[in-house]
Amino acid sequence: MEKLWNKPFILICISNFLMFFSFYSLLPILPLYIFEKLNAGSTVSGIILASYTIGALLCRPFAGYLVDSFSRKHLYLFTYILFSFLFLGYLVTFTLVLITATRLIHGLSFGIVTTASNTIAVDVLPSSKRGAGIGYFGVTTNVAFALGPMTGMLLYESLGFNAVFIFSFLTCLIGIVLIYFLKVPMKPIKKDASPISLDRFFLVKATPQFINLILVGFAYGPITNYLALYAKEIGIEKGIGYFYAWLAIGLVSSRLISSRWIDRGYLTTLIKIGLVILTFTYGLFFWIHSPFLFFLLAFILGIGHGLVGPGYQTMVVNMAPHSKRGTASSTYLSAWDLGIGIGILLGAPIATHIQYSGVFLLGALSIFIALILFITISTPHYQKNRLE
Repeated sequence: MEKLWNKPFILICISNFLMFFSFYSLLPILPLYIFEKLNAGSTVSGIILASYTIGALLCRPFAGYLVDSFSRKHLYLFTYILFSFLFLGYLVTFTLVLITATRLIHGLSFGIVTTASNTIAVDVLPSSKRGAGIGYFGVTTNVAFALGPMTGMLLYESLGFNAVFIFSFLTCLIGIVLIYFLKVPMKPIKKDASPISLDRFFLVKATPQFINLILVGFAYGPITNYLALYAKEIGIEKGIGYFYAWLAIGLVSSRLISSRWIDRGYLTTLIKIGLVILTFTYGLFFWIHSPFLFFLLAFILGIGHGLVGPGYQTMVVNMAPHSKRGTASSTYLSAWDLGIGIGILLGAPIATHIQYSGVFLLGALSIFIALILFITISTPHYQKNRLE
């Protein structure tokens, strides 16, 4: 019987958790740092914060190509080291230009390191347990999401900004040590004399899934960035951080339950269920004014995304040969980043006209469109083009 929790998979899961834990520890305090230390306005702050996502998006297609063309472990280790040391860069970013450059480079390294980690996780998993493994691997990110922001805020309130930057760096150092002991299956590096084509940087077969995931990410982007403003809009002033904790609990619970069902042939069914849940949940944000319902919807939102995220990733990976798994991972992550980026950029301007509750209602519409496209186009396309 093939073993899911082998040593390489355990190491890649822990190193991935440490990386995202460091990243999420920084997330809540960085806007405060930009406002308080650098005296930036709201527009400039938005650009600085978005530069991270822009950096990740710029390198995603090339990240897949690099992962498929070079040693995956060595690329993962190099970019993980770069990602780690950039936390120390925030200690010396005394101007808006410097912090923007740091954020951009940090985003570039993040785009490559996450593509490499997702690809290695798939490499070390037995094919019969791939769906379950992808689900469990995603749980490491969800747990980091639950613990990181809280840890970062506690450190900031006790010791200040610099303590958070140093803590994130030291946490990543542990991940670097673990990667050193990581054994990844050797893959043949073939010299490809064929002309450069789109398929080297983007998994063309996964175009329907790519479009679907952009629509889902568009709804998710405002939740991650404008939740505090929405909560204030509906009169909820305290305990907003618990929303993310309940969201993470929903994500983890859903992934743990659904991951095994993916490998039993229920992949497309689980995604459909997740999209239906998300459509109704985002729509309900338009009407709620109760703190109890506010946190309950966070949990249900996590369940929906826990079904949809690993499901889409499994679909994309299953349509790619081994030689293009890096491209498949970058295609999946690019769609997610692009959708979230569009949601963040358009969320605030749209909210000035229809409030943030209206933005979430648009998110519900976006996911409903994704559901229709998934049923009519993506599912038949997947059944026709899947390799495993």
